[in-house]
Amino acid sequence: MLEVTEWPKEQIKYPVGRKGRLTGVVVIFFSEQHGIVIDCGPDYAIEQGKAYFTELSCNNREEWEPVNITITG
Repeated sequence: MLEVTEWPKEQIKYPVGRKGRLTGVVVIFFSEQHGIVIDCGPDYAIEQGKAYFTELSCNNREEWEPVNITITG
């Protein structure tokens, strides 16, 4: 017997870093659509440290590219 099932979605472990492909803004996402801006990008109006909310998933690879972020303190 052969059973065909869908491949499970990748499990994201938050927080994750993403960089906007068009804007260059860098955001640490704490959930799929909510995060904190840590770099505004060259021509972007949002200030660093502001909450960031998007209707697009941070997993949308057309909008965001994954980046590695190291937090020390």
